[in-house]
Amino acid sequence: MRPETRHNLATALTAAEHVRRLAVPGWHEDETVSLAIERLLTIVGESILRIRNADSAVLDRLTDAHSVIGMRNVIVHGYDALDSGRIERAISEGLPRFIEELENLLG
Repeated sequence: MRPETRHNLATALTAAEHVRRLAVPGWHEDETVSLAIERLLTIVGESILRIRNADSAVLDRLTDAHSVIGMRNVIVHGYDALDSGRIERAISEGLPRFIEELENLLG
């Protein structure tokens, strides 16, 4: 695995773990926590986007990679249409598996 790919995986994992810790029930009612989670999800998505551009073989090993990049794009470019329900579903349904996949890739 390329060093920059490993770095991007580690960055995505760290940010995703922070999201998991912050996403307690009612998180979307706290603007500061919501903004922090959005920023962290942007970091996750940007890290995966960089992997897509540099090491597509690794990208193929992440189940929801394209959805993660899509979430990043919505947060960055469509923030005014951001749906906290969509973010909440992504966190509760996809984040645990995504973190596990990142951990497996990093060994």
